[in-house]
Amino acid sequence: MSTFSSICRYFSNINSNLKIFQVGDKVSRKRIVTMKDIEEFSKISGDNNIVHSRSDSGKAIVHGAFLNSLVSSVIGTELPGHGTLVLKQTLNFPNKCFCDETVTTSVEIIKFRKIIEVCFKCVVESEDKTVLYGTAQLILKGQTND
Repeated sequence: MSTFSSICRYFSNINSNLKIFQVGDKVSRKRIVTMKDIEEFSKISGDNNIVHSRSDSGKAIVHGAFLNSLVSSVIGTELPGHGTLVLKQTLNFPNKCFCDETVTTSVEIIKFRKIIEVCFKCVVESEDKTVLYGTAQLILKGQTND
C-alpha cells in the first residue's frame, strides 16, 4: 500500500469519528434522584451532612455536587462528549432539590472556539424550579499538551 493511500485512510478514519458542533447544540436528560442515589453519593463523597438524610420538609436534600455530576455526565459523554476536560465552571444553586424529584439536566453550547463554552441547568419541571445553573469552559483532550 502506498504512503498516500495510508494517509488518506488515516484521515478518513479520523473524520468518520469527528463530531461537528455549533452554537445552540443542546442535550437534555431526565433522572429521578432516589434516596439510594443520595446514600451512595454520601458514602462516596464522605458528605454525610444530616440535611441529606432529612430536612425541615421531611425529605432529604440532594447534594449540590450530585447535581453537578449530572451536568458532568452530559458534558463528558454527549456534548461535547468523550475526551472533554473542564477548565472552569460556575455553579449556582437557587433552590433545593429533594429526594424523589425528577431532574432535567440540559447543556447547551454558547461559544465554540478553541475553548468551548456551555451553559447548563438542572430543573425540576413539575415544580418549575431551577435547582442548579451555570457555565463551563471546556477543551477537547486532543487540544492539550499532555
